[in-house]
Amino acid sequence: MSDETADCSLTGDVIYEILLRLPVKSLLRFRSVSKSWYCYISSRDFIQMHRRQPVHEKLLRVSDRGPRDIPTISFFSLDPKITTVVVDDEIDELGDFDSSPDPSVVVVDLPFPCTPDDEVRVVGSCNGLLCVHFNRSSSIILWNPATRKYKLLESPDCVSFYTDPFFPCIMLGFVPQTNDYKVIKLPSSSKNPKVWVYSLNSDSWEEIEAPILHGLLPKGGSAVILNHCLYWLSYSNDDDNELDIITCFGLYNQVFTRIKLPNLDTASNLTIQKLVILKGCLSMITYSGNGIAVNNYEVWVMSEQQGAAEFWTKQFAFSSFSNLARPVGSWRKGELLLGYPNGLSLELISYNPYTKRTHSFQKRTSEDRFKVVNYVESLESVEGS
Repeated sequence: MSDETADCSLTGDVIYEILLRLPVKSLLRFRSVSKSWYCYISSRDFIQMHRRQPVHEKLLRVSDRGPRDIPTISFFSLDPKITTVVVDDEIDELGDFDSSPDPSVVVVDLPFPCTPDDEVRVVGSCNGLLCVHFNRSSSIILWNPATRKYKLLESPDCVSFYTDPFFPCIMLGFVPQTNDYKVIKLPSSSKNPKVWVYSLNSDSWEEIEAPILHGLLPKGGSAVILNHCLYWLSYSNDDDNELDIITCFGLYNQVFTRIKLPNLDTASNLTIQKLVILKGCLSMITYSGNGIAVNNYEVWVMSEQQGAAEFWTKQFAFSSFSNLARPVGSWRKGELLLGYPNGLSLELISYNPYTKRTHSFQKRTSEDRFKVVNYVESLESVEGS
């Protein structure tokens, strides 16, 4: 940072460190200080460094229905003053957790038109951009809540793009090699292995053949992003033999691959899997029970040699949280998020299996249906490079 960026006693390096930790709202105002400040804060290097600061990490909470029957979206983070609990290398009972009320919750008004007749879903989050889908109209929007900028993606003028039902599988990812964001729309039929890929830089959709997807359909839940690849659970009923598998899509080379699930120790018809990212590794948390209560959780981690079940390692196994908590995702570098279905409890639990430290805090108000999404406040543009 040059000396002309500020006429004060602070050095350029100190000002740089201060700016990196400021919220986007402040940075947008500071761009008016001078031309040099505008160029600096708007530079690609600064935008990338800013979003990598841990202080900007948040969780996004989406409740399906709020006041006036419009979805509500809010952002919150853990209170750093909340104490953690570790008891004899085991998780203590839920009643002994230190709980706090909703910390730093901010409800965000949707800047784009939204009506109760067209249900809105947040289907992806990447580097501060959210991908929002309107179920009935099939509209797709890229939105930066911090800058309040959004972009309606123009849909291709062809029939095949609209062959999905109200709930297609849509994902968002980033390609650092080309500094481009891509939206992926998976087919609604396992017999039609064609995928639509949108590029923000070119502002256009491309239809690509994906024969490896023949016989596969997304199993549900959001995709996870790791090393510029998207991963999601799929199922196949080819040959009348249902099979679960992980599907991977490389955002740069646009190549699909299949990854086998680990050989679970205690798999059953009631075993449920959820993909998460823990300390930079593709991981899967599994749990089973009698359909109501959970007996135990297992955390499996994939090595760098992907593709076969023998490359999975079971790293953690721990007892249940009151036999009712369900995994809803992961955040930070290695923490699992667990919540309670159907409004059984208002608490969201953050558990670190590496340190066995647990946070408990309020996750929402009285709405039953919700979704938790990782989010980082950023200056990313929705207009592309």
